[in-house]
Amino acid sequence: MINELDLRLDPYPWYEEMLQVSPVEYSPQFGAYLIFRYEEVRKVFADHQTFSSAVFDGLSQELTFENQLQGMDPPRHTQLRALAVHAFTPKAVADLEPRIRRLVSELLDQALAKDEIDFVRDFAIPFPVTVIAEMLGVPEEERDQFKYWSDVIVEASEHLLTGKAEDPRHVAAYREMKDYFEQRTRERREAPQDDLISRLALAEVEGQRLTDAEAGNFCLLLMVAGNETTTNLLSNAIRTFIEHPGQWELLCREPGLIPQAIEEVLRFRSPVQLLYRVVKQDIELGGRQMKAGERVVVFMGAANRDAGRFERPDTFDITRPLGPHMSLGHGIHFCLGAPLARLESKIAFEALIERIREFHLPEGCRLEPLSTFNVFGLRQLSLRLVRRK
Repeated sequence: MINELDLRLDPYPWYEEMLQVSPVEYSPQFGAYLIFRYEEVRKVFADHQTFSSAVFDGLSQELTFENQLQGMDPPRHTQLRALAVHAFTPKAVADLEPRIRRLVSELLDQALAKDEIDFVRDFAIPFPVTVIAEMLGVPEEERDQFKYWSDVIVEASEHLLTGKAEDPRHVAAYREMKDYFEQRTRERREAPQDDLISRLALAEVEGQRLTDAEAGNFCLLLMVAGNETTTNLLSNAIRTFIEHPGQWELLCREPGLIPQAIEEVLRFRSPVQLLYRVVKQDIELGGRQMKAGERVVVFMGAANRDAGRFERPDTFDITRPLGPHMSLGHGIHFCLGAPLARLESKIAFEALIERIREFHLPEGCRLEPLSTFNVFGLRQLSLRLVRRK
């Protein structure tokens, strides 16, 4: 088994081996069946009756994620997702475009005043965090805390699902997070504002309002959906363009390729590498007999490099025709934040192309991956920028 640091920085050699040797494999280390091939990954996502999303049930008395949308199955999932979808309708997202453009310009002004920047810290984190925080109605002075809580959700979920010991830091942060959003929900019921927390506080499902806990959990979900994907999509994109400078030059010459470039980055280095499911009824998949109650791990990152589905899968090519990669999921749990992430990334690319000719890693710079494996990105990305005159 490849060591953990190498796996978090570059899991693709391992994926290639598993796709060739054992595309569906039981792993004692994960305590689950690992699914790498595109065909089976898509089947798991599409068949929610056999593969349940309620993977957190009973895993922790403190970190009670089971009330979050991504941990639900129909019919409750169907009822509640209908509410969340309103936050990311084409019109709701399009209405954000002027503010997103101003924010990108402000952040780039600050970054370009320096000789060297940390792209993650100076742009990829504050950009989407500010957007989703403003949508929810989180005050500016609380946004650093907001980002910390978002990271904790991701880290804690991986700890739970891989059987690692419960971390008191995760428990404390999760309690704070729940208390914060439940308190804001109560406040908005009494004094609504023009923000998402207010709309969730006053929303009804089949004639009944959400409880404080349900509304609070929605806020947690929107917080993660609204920033983690974009942050890591952008940092993965810059990392990949540094490795493939010809593709950046092509994009600068032909900005009409931006939508294809975004999808190719998502395919080539998916911001979310894997998701968990639980088998609800015995089934054979990929030649393996799975029993009810067993867990499976679907590796979207591997499915996106499956030569049986994608021509030249290990080649980064922004002219690749748009196709159904698995990076944003599939079926009823398709990523809620996808329209927002795509718009944010499009605007960011447009501004970067207009203002930056080249970017380079400083000499001796080492890439440091995120501490989790399920979310794929970088802790920091130091850059020297060559500005356009």
